[in-house]
Amino acid sequence: MKVLSANSEIFKEEEVLIDSHISFAPYVNFLKQKATNKEDARAAYYQQIIKRFEGNPALLGPIAGADDMSAYQEYIDLVIATIFPVTVDMDRDIYGIGVPNKFAIFYYSDLFKELFGANGEGLVVVPEGMPIEKIKRDKLEWLYKMILEKVYGFAVTYENEIIHQISVPEGNGLKKYIKVNIDPRFVDVKVKGDAPKVAYDNLCIRQFSLEALQELIPLQNFSLEGFVIWTVQDVTREEVQNSMRNLVLNMSEGNEQQTYRRMEEEVRSLMQETDLTVHIIPVPKINGRYVLECNLCETGLMLGVKGNEKQQHQLFQQLQQYVMAHRDPLLIPDVNETTPITYPFLKYLPLKGIKSFVMCPIWHEDQLLGIVELASSVPNRISRETMGKSMPAYPLVVMLLNRGLDILNNKIVGVIKEQFTALQPAVEWKFIDAAWHYLHTPKKEREDIGNISFEDVYPLYGAVDIRNSSTERSNAIHDDLKEQLLLIRDTLQHASEAIYLPLLEELQYKNNDLITGITSGMLSEDELKVNDYLDDEIQPLFRHLYDSHPVLQPALENYFSLVGKTEGHIQHHREEYEDSLAQLNIEIGQYLDVEKDKIQQSFPCYFEKYRTDGLEYNIYIGQAIAQNRKFDMLYLRNLRLWQLSSMAEIAKITHSLVPKLKVPLLTTQLILAHSNPIDISFRQDERRFDVEGAYNIRYEIIKKRIDKVRVRQTGERLTQPGTIAIVYAYAKEVEEYLKYISFLQNKGVLSSEVEMLDLEDLQGVSGLRAVRVKVNVD
Repeated sequence: MKVLSANSEIFKEEEVLIDSHISFAPYVNFLKQKATNKEDARAAYYQQIIKRFEGNPALLGPIAGADDMSAYQEYIDLVIATIFPVTVDMDRDIYGIGVPNKFAIFYYSDLFKELFGANGEGLVVVPEGMPIEKIKRDKLEWLYKMILEKVYGFAVTYENEIIHQISVPEGNGLKKYIKVNIDPRFVDVKVKGDAPKVAYDNLCIRQFSLEALQELIPLQNFSLEGFVIWTVQDVTREEVQNSMRNLVLNMSEGNEQQTYRRMEEEVRSLMQETDLTVHIIPVPKINGRYVLECNLCETGLMLGVKGNEKQQHQLFQQLQQYVMAHRDPLLIPDVNETTPITYPFLKYLPLKGIKSFVMCPIWHEDQLLGIVELASSVPNRISRETMGKSMPAYPLVVMLLNRGLDILNNKIVGVIKEQFTALQPAVEWKFIDAAWHYLHTPKKEREDIGNISFEDVYPLYGAVDIRNSSTERSNAIHDDLKEQLLLIRDTLQHASEAIYLPLLEELQYKNNDLITGITSGMLSEDELKVNDYLDDEIQPLFRHLYDSHPVLQPALENYFSLVGKTEGHIQHHREEYEDSLAQLNIEIGQYLDVEKDKIQQSFPCYFEKYRTDGLEYNIYIGQAIAQNRKFDMLYLRNLRLWQLSSMAEIAKITHSLVPKLKVPLLTTQLILAHSNPIDISFRQDERRFDVEGAYNIRYEIIKKRIDKVRVRQTGERLTQPGTIAIVYAYAKEVEEYLKYISFLQNKGVLSSEVEMLDLEDLQGVSGLRAVRVKVNVD
């Protein structure tokens, strides 16, 4: 049999590092050891083989020029007969016998030649898909570990098995795994001269790394004689299942879509079907109903409808109804134009060129977790047998979908905690402690958890208000109502000229009276009166006239198009106001969301913001909030400086937005300075923190009433656009802020003018004063 070699320079550098020759001496010595066991029934047979080989001494030394081993065929047959059991099949098993440390094989099975052969002439360098650098490193590690074991007698635990991923020819990205075992038991390692000194302890310390071995043991001091046994196994199923398990373990928030797509590739590799598409659709259950995650089914076959979410949800409802009634997989070997008639949710399969299809619901503990689709562009390609190949993946897909459901539930809990409760990371630890103690209290002894409180924390309050928001809203409503009344006047005039209906004249009078009323000044009862007039009189009348008098339809269609056929009200001025208000609040909210994460880096604090016409926030900081950090007043001072500079930044942001707003709304910035610590506790009824104690409640009263406070000297509102107002009760509270103002003035953030103001008394509060400073918004 001709020796098959890889005609390539790729491994030449590694193979010339050590001399290697074919020899049957190690094999004969192995048989001699076996023949000493007289109880072995094959001992006599081994003795006969030994005599045959010893009768040709040339076989027991290095065989020179072994490019063709045909002359030694009878000896090779004896080797084969003793090494490989009778159950080994040339047509089904992958094995060969080769030169040590070389990619050269002098005996091989048909499947070995098919896998590694290069068009009948030699061997391919590596099968497609095998990483060459990994093969080189594996080969060197195998060689060094053999030397350590056979020359130095070190107890080296190493695997002769090497697993490689290879690509399936014309497999459309399909992959499979093979396990290559190179058995060196019939190899002798010869030492040239003295073997290099190697200390076992030193080698252990360096963890038997390849780099350490290359440094300590030069390969030119050794040579190899004998042959190695190659056996190759297809371990695709085991490796693919391991890969699937790793995908489930590594799935986390943010990589869900990538994980599902990779799992689909693994299912294809498990089935080893080239013309096959796999898609996994998670179907989570939220509040007792199944929902569709549209972003995870974009590439799906049944539900992948781009740009038509309504159609997608309709198909999902049809699919859900079918799955609830038919729990077993749906197999359609031959998809055609009539398929959607029976199964409406398969509407798009023929359009996508699908000819063979399976829809498999994934159930676990009587709950639907998802759907797996298998499809082919070839009719009758998918059968019951094809489906059976995918069954080993079923429990792993169940694990994946359950993991995806856990991640989704954690996301939902995270949103609830962030958007709807006051439970933030800075204080969450105390709630966890309380819950832990509650759970570990015997049920008979359990009482209410009680209040979660934090004592002696320093409060900071800030408010960004929309200047004259009530007036701006009222003006928008006034403009909408006036515009609609003028439109009604013109429409009634046109109707009076086209048909005879004396009632129209009375309505014109009433309409003109309402116009005069809201023009001179609109009260809340005027708004109510106009809305009742629009809803109870004009809307029903115009609808009747439209249906009964075709001559009026053009004019009434114009009216309906402007007021909206359902609402019956002009609202574009109100919408412009609401849009402008929302845009301001979004910008301020996004800025504060970023900033609240930054300030947590210096020291943990509780940060709560909430919407009014603008935005307000409370911050609490102190030793009680930090579980494992030591509080110092410098963190409070740092936070107060941040509060002042961030208010200046918000003033600049909102000022820059004015030209972009449909209604040019302006903002005011307000800070309440409070130097004494307070106690706060969590109110379960409102799901937020509130102050405790009579003295602390005074702080809350001041906070709620200072937004409209006026300056005693002038009677004007304290808060003004483009300024920051700092309200305080005691002189010591403002001294610190004055230092920060000076610092920000030096940086050019604030203007040089600072106003020291006395404030008018509020209900239950007197003696308040304020500092007001302008922001350099430009």
